[in-house]
Amino acid sequence: MNNTKWIYRSDYIPQETSLPLDKDILNILYNRGITEDEEIEEFLHCSLEDIADPFEIADVRRGVDRIIEAKEKGETIWIYGDYDVDGITSTSLCYLALREIGVEVRYYIPLRDEGYGLNKEALTYIKEQGGSLVITVDCGISSVEEIDHANEIGLDVIITDHHEINNNLPAAYAVINPKREDNTYNFPYFAGVGTAFMLLMGLYTTLERKEEIFKYLDIVAIGTVADIVPLTKENRIFTKYGLRLLEKTQHEGLRTLLKALYPDTPEKIYNTYDVGFIIAPVFNAAGRLEDAKKGVELMTTDSHKEAMEASAKLIGQNNERKEIQQSILEKVEDTIEKNDLASKNVIVVAGEDFHHGVIGIVASKIVDKYYKPTIVMEIKREEGIAVASCRSIENYNLIEGLNTMSEIFTKYGGHAGAAGFSIPIENISTFAERINAHAGMYLDEGDFQKPVKIDKEISLHKVSYEFLEKLSLLEPFGFGNPTPLFSMKNCLFKDLRLIGKDKNHMMLTVVKDGNEVRNCVWFGSGHNFEELVNLREIDIAFKLKRETYRDKYMNKIYIEDVAPCGSERNYLKENIDLYDTHFPMEAVIYSRRHPSDSPIYLNYADGVDILQDRRVLGYLDPATASLIKKLNYTFKFNFRVEIERVVEKSENFNIHIKIHRNNTFETLAFKKGEVFKEIKNFLIGDLPYNNMQKRVLSSIYKEERNTLLVTDPGRGSGTIIKNISLFNTFMDRKTLIVTKEKLPAVYREFADIAPEYIEGYHSYIFINFIPEVEVPQGRALVISREELDLKDYNKVVDHFLVPDNIHIYTEEELLKIWDSHLTFYTKKLPPEEKLEIFKNIDKYHKILSTRDIAVFL
Repeated sequence: MNNTKWIYRSDYIPQETSLPLDKDILNILYNRGITEDEEIEEFLHCSLEDIADPFEIADVRRGVDRIIEAKEKGETIWIYGDYDVDGITSTSLCYLALREIGVEVRYYIPLRDEGYGLNKEALTYIKEQGGSLVITVDCGISSVEEIDHANEIGLDVIITDHHEINNNLPAAYAVINPKREDNTYNFPYFAGVGTAFMLLMGLYTTLERKEEIFKYLDIVAIGTVADIVPLTKENRIFTKYGLRLLEKTQHEGLRTLLKALYPDTPEKIYNTYDVGFIIAPVFNAAGRLEDAKKGVELMTTDSHKEAMEASAKLIGQNNERKEIQQSILEKVEDTIEKNDLASKNVIVVAGEDFHHGVIGIVASKIVDKYYKPTIVMEIKREEGIAVASCRSIENYNLIEGLNTMSEIFTKYGGHAGAAGFSIPIENISTFAERINAHAGMYLDEGDFQKPVKIDKEISLHKVSYEFLEKLSLLEPFGFGNPTPLFSMKNCLFKDLRLIGKDKNHMMLTVVKDGNEVRNCVWFGSGHNFEELVNLREIDIAFKLKRETYRDKYMNKIYIEDVAPCGSERNYLKENIDLYDTHFPMEAVIYSRRHPSDSPIYLNYADGVDILQDRRVLGYLDPATASLIKKLNYTFKFNFRVEIERVVEKSENFNIHIKIHRNNTFETLAFKKGEVFKEIKNFLIGDLPYNNMQKRVLSSIYKEERNTLLVTDPGRGSGTIIKNISLFNTFMDRKTLIVTKEKLPAVYREFADIAPEYIEGYHSYIFINFIPEVEVPQGRALVISREELDLKDYNKVVDHFLVPDNIHIYTEEELLKIWDSHLTFYTKKLPPEEKLEIFKNIDKYHKILSTRDIAVFL
């Protein structure tokens, strides 16, 4: 199989949270460093109002004032851009936004052969054309000499750039860079287009036209995604709202290009994959092969004819780029195989017919295939040099390696993961030897295993509409917020076959516990076919994607890696994951008839039917049906269902339903004793109350006394709270829980919750809250971690000892030490397993448990 190593991110999340989110979604957020409730809410529900004040970035005010001055004086403003997608979108954004407010505006983008950034000749040309103000986008922060030249010839320059500040700031009129240490707002990860947008937002705000600037976010989104900056904070907002705008873009050029790229999907919903791999490469191709100005022309034109011509030109160039890239890639791979370069620490390949505009992409693809640091060079024989693009792997710092041999380059630069250099041809062999020797000092065989970073191991029932709907809350995905990667262990499979024109992909059906997901695709995996066909059980790493076919949702698995099954099945984890299923859950059923207003019900058959008016309305999808049946069978959970909305499609009515866990207590009993017995069975089944619970319930119901319970969490006070609430509901009375603490949402299904005392309730339960009012006897329960001096309250002080054979762990620790030969306990076990442990608690040599076992003691 592939030479990979699977790395699991942390599984830790708080056991109790007030946020109504699926545990696995919370886990993914925690893995991304988003841990506080406020952070999570902001991340999931960010809005345009959350964009920071642009004037908290140094020199934005100064830049805005100079632009307004230029507008009032009728000056022509020149935009100086760059030839990549960030530069093209930044230039287009500024051009359109300034033109919108009546500014005379022109732009200049250097050819790739001119080199990156400002050059004196271009600045002189702009001055000769009558320019007096230049706004740089995506460049300028390192152009100290060029800015001095601009000042000498009478050009004011506003720099907007996001690159690192490696020396003193240029003496420009304004220098706007998110990495400036004197910025009040500290978010250093804007792309060039995002930095320019903040300047323009400040401008439009000053002109009292702030809302109008947001119509350009589709352009901002393209540049932000293409430049691979973290999709957090403002970048997330730009991208989230920009992708929505793409669906109905007002820009003629973009609209025309999208129609050409997606001719069969007029109602296309765009995501970051579309931008990064379909749309952005079209603009990048212009800068790679010819002149990036064609990209700006397309972005800024109002003419449909010009847009058609520019789109055709750019798409043609991109197709040419793909052909050139594929040709070079094949030559590089052939060289690697013929010369056994894959055995080296660093792969170094040079060729005279390699196009410098695509060798960086080729180097990335070689790294992806061989997982070795890779340098691809274009030899320019006439100039006597080679130009290189370098890409690295996780544990090797490229720029440090280049620094040790700087004397053999004519120039070089970059960072740990990517770099470039020019080198005399005669030094190439020396470079290959020295870079391999240097890498050998820092890398061993384990470093050449490609890491597969997995967010979470999940169950097959997560391949559902509900989970994918919740997963979509985390979008847009990209750098800094990658598409979640999941694993599933101990899977069977069938229907394995090779697919694709060259039979270099595989498709299979994944099977577990009698359930299956069909047509799972593993791209580029044909070389693994013979090994995979001889395996019985496998572990898979995969991404999830929702697709539609004939107006029905299809929840798909796209496999990233496969490994032979490497561990025994963890039934403890499966039970915990099952118990932690989040409700309510959403599902979609498909029906030929429109539903009536009558209630709907679940019917457990071979699958799970949805009944209405004694007829089958539709069927739950297999994953959700399996989950519901398993929860009902394993934990005796009951459910209620309601229709949320109905969408009429060409072939069906798509009926969106919500499935709630039904915590409603129902009984036909009349005598109190029978009611109390049925409440106990409803709450804890055949398990008995512990001594503390019995004393509290006796104090309240038999003695009819207000009661103070002094206890620690995990001893069963929650069962007491639910008992009181359910009995009051049966008696048509209300219960109020008074606390300033965050309680699990499930408590709201049993009682009202408030931070202060409210009159009008029969019973009051105060949690770590001292009542300041007198409550009639038998109607107040105070639960406290500490002893309190309360007048006329029965006091129940809970005491218990943990036997020597019980060892307490966190849930996370238990999952890591799982062994089928040992005895484990958690409240999330099936009831019959908990009862078995309770009955034999003194007989087990060792019980590994969470603190939940304290309820038995």
